[in-house]
Amino acid sequence: MIRVGCMKYGLLVCPRCGMAKGVEASKKTTTCQCGREIDLRRVKLKYMTDSPLELAESVAKANAALRGGQQLPPERKTRKKEPYFVIAERARSVKDPVERMKVIAKGLTDLKGAFGVDDVRRVVSILGKDSAEDVIKILQEHNLVYETVNGGFRAV
Repeated sequence: MIRVGCMKYGLLVCPRCGMAKGVEASKKTTTCQCGREIDLRRVKLKYMTDSPLELAESVAKANAALRGGQQLPPERKTRKKEPYFVIAERARSVKDPVERMKVIAKGLTDLKGAFGVDDVRRVVSILGKDSAEDVIKILQEHNLVYETVNGGFRAV
């Protein structure tokens, strides 16, 4: 089964060596490169994100600033991503086309309850893979969605 939830990542500064480190926010502890074990419940995460790429970029910038004797850049507030973009981001990593369509259908059902072709079109346009009508047709052929009302669909 494909995990649809988002993973949270954070940036912290080691209390011993003062270097920035990226961590999964769901963990209890982490070990710094200097050997210090850090209890994540006792430190403040300076930056939170859902994307490991954004985390890597922020760690690199923070370490560059710290090595140059500067202060860390001010905390960047994470902004809420558009829900259709989040669904497309989840589906992008799935290789199998039918499984990708299933992730899209499940995400839209969780978001809206019953979704229409326009909702699928918005997600598919971000992905740039298939047409919305083809996605609905394939999902119906594989019995992964059912039509609740005329033009409204729900994932099974």
